[in-house]
Amino acid sequence: MRIPAKKIPINEITSGEFVETEGQWESNYIVTKTSKQVSRVAIYGIIVSKYTNTAKEFCSVTVEDLTGDIRVSGFKGMAKKLETFKKGDVVLVVGRLRKDLKENIYVFPEIVREVEADEFFLNVFENY
Repeated sequence: MRIPAKKIPINEITSGEFVETEGQWESNYIVTKTSKQVSRVAIYGIIVSKYTNTAKEFCSVTVEDLTGDIRVSGFKGMAKKLETFKKGDVVLVVGRLRKDLKENIYVFPEIVREVEADEFFLNVFENY
């Protein structure tokens, strides 16, 4: 069974405490300031920067939602999907939370799709 994705502002993700689980079938998660455990997120935001490596095996975009920004990093097939987006695109990202070698939290995407700006702003108003 797949864990439901939670719509959550980026600043709650980046200010949360990351917890790594031991079990193979357990997901890592963050504990937010409001004590929610979140391992799978749905984020609406605007792409503010993009990086692609020369081998095209990795692509990373930074998504901002007016509360903060977070990196969305994909490898191989998902990197090719992320490459199709450009700076300024409004997107919905659904994915799992991970931590990189520098201890930064990022989203490992499962779904990334472009959305209309009004869908983004509706999400912003729902979060306030």
